[in-house]
Amino acid sequence: MTRLKQVLAATVLAATAGVPAVAIADEGAPGEAPVRQYLKAWDARDVEAMLKTFTDDAVVILPAQAPISGTENLRGLLTAFVKSFSEPGATFTPGQFTANGSVVYFLWKGDTPSGRYPFGADTFVVRDGHIAYLTLAFVAEPKPAKN
Repeated sequence: MTRLKQVLAATVLAATAGVPAVAIADEGAPGEAPVRQYLKAWDARDVEAMLKTFTDDAVVILPAQAPISGTENLRGLLTAFVKSFSEPGATFTPGQFTANGSVVYFLWKGDTPSGRYPFGADTFVVRDGHIAYLTLAFVAEPKPAKN
């Protein structure tokens, strides 16, 4: 489906559901600032700054994996993602950012030497100015190993 068809389909679905087709960040939403801080740290590939945006008991949920909780346990996960997306030739392209109250939805896509990520969606839940929950959903397409 082309991007235009996707946008048109979303517009039609949104119109029939009585909601706006394009969501805009809720200016001043409690969830917006901590998530933008996290994304700024991600752009810098700064794991320690990323960890500071989470509550001590934060929970991250990934596909086909048990939830990861606590910032010490998150360090390994974030370090692995940062390492993968810091390799030469890797790209990370942010997409839609929607904040509503303490919930933030963020779309992205990326490419690393070992895989393509044509679709990624993160949902953040913020509590007391820090990220308490993060769910990650993505399509990962492995690339053939180079000889």
